[in-house]
Amino acid sequence: GWMAYATGYAPTKGGKLTFMEASWVVPENPTRGGAFFSPWFGIESADNLNLIQPVNPWTGYEWQAYNEYFQWSPTYNQNSKAMNVNAGDTLYG
Repeated sequence: GWMAYATGYAPTKGGKLTFMEASWVVPENPTRGGAFFSPWFGIESADNLNLIQPVNPWTGYEWQAYNEYFQWSPTYNQNSKAMNVNAGDTLYG
């Protein structure tokens, strides 16, 4: 489930958000499986049709990090090349 949700708006009508950042430490490896755990943050267009986000999933045996673009309609998804990361690494997105 969601732990937090926030919205932001351009400072002027017709303005654009041009920069957003976050950092986090990759958590310890999970001791149990059964879920797709992925701490992330993202930015979505005003019409809620396009999402850009860095993703940090636990695959069941390792942590990965990659960027994802997702379009809701028509459905389209593209991920960058995944890289392995380790518990304790600091990621910047």
